Amino acid sequence: MTVEPPAEADTVPADRQSPPPPPPPIPAAEQAAPPRRRRRIWPIALTVLVVAFLVGAVTVPLPYYAYRPGSVRDTEPLVIVSDEETFPSDGTISYTTVSLRQSTLFGMLAGWLDDDIDIFPRDKVLGDRNAEENRTLNLQLMDTSKQVATQVALERLGQPVDVSITGETVVEVLPDLPADGVLEAGDTITAVDGERLDEPDDLTCLLADNDPGDEVTITVEPQSGSNPRELELALGADPNDPDRGIIGVSVVTRGIDFDFPVDVTIDTGDVGGPSAGLAFTLAIIDDLTPGDLTGGARVAVTGTISSDGSVGPVGGTGQKAAAVREQDYDVFLVPSADYEAAQNHAGDVDVVAVDTLEEALAALADRGGNADDLPSAAVPGC
Repeated sequence: MTVEPPAEADTVPADRQSPPPPPPPIPAAEQAAPPRRRRRIWPIALTVLVVAFLVGAVTVPLPYYAYRPGSVRDTEPLVIVSDEETFPSDGTISYTTVSLRQSTLFGMLAGWLDDDIDIFPRDKVLGDRNAEENRTLNLQLMDTSKQVATQVALERLGQPVDVSITGETVVEVLPDLPADGVLEAGDTITAVDGERLDEPDDLTCLLADNDPGDEVTITVEPQSGSNPRELELALGADPNDPDRGIIGVSVVTRGIDFDFPVDVTIDTGDVGGPSAGLAFTLAIIDDLTPGDLTGGARVAVTGTISSDGSVGPVGGTGQKAAAVREQDYDVFLVPSADYEAAQNHAGDVDVVAVDTLEEALAALADRGGNADDLPSAAVPGC
């Protein structure tokens, strides 16, 4: 078999062959980013994450509340007595407040680092109320506190006041006493052993004949507005008087109706809570009497006031003491139950523990005030 060689036109020497065509271009989506561009992306992404975290830490609310030092406010511009002669004072009587705000992560960190800030879980502050319900309750408590303060001040100056109530609203439940875990702030006690509370001192009077360990039945209307319920409690011993039986609550009167012989107005704006009661009582007495109840000193005050003149504990005393310290007050009157908390934050301020209006007046008299010139006090009784 014969095979013909290829024609010359079909063969080309190797050194004269054309180079192969270039490969097709790689689509842009398949091209790898240059190493330098990848290195630039990571710092940008990290910066975005850090900024997002910081914004969230400052703005996103957590289920915690921060108690911070609030303000110290002079009562003299706030108390207005109509159609009666009033007497200016060289000193000041001021009430104290706490700043209460829902906390962020940043706020919680600040609280852990600052001894003057306390952080509490939401349910410890609000109970089963929401923020608006809590605000409404505190405004109601402030309104009642101002009226009770006016009553106590006028009665201390010998001017009778007719008063009726519909119950006693719980302000604070004291730990390790019968009401702890049973009652909460906002509940209203309307009766003891079936006898209704219709005068300001009735709760104290109806318990007066009972000893620690005795059982009583109290009728309670919850803050939520649900049906009243009856609770049986064995009375505990008063820490300050072991022979006295108590439920273990601090209360203010509810549905109170006053017939005042003098028209007194106290402008507190949107400040809520009952803790300025003692301050307002002292301020009204100072306004209506010649001389100076404080002896010219700058006096800050906290504590609830009851119709019998007793002074009750309040919350946030440490933060109030810090505010008093920062504004260089001379004296800080506090309920005895809150003395330690105030002392720990007050710096060089003279902290004085009081449990009654009379003790507060005596403390001011010891510092040059004119309380000894006031009319003799009527002794409250049941």
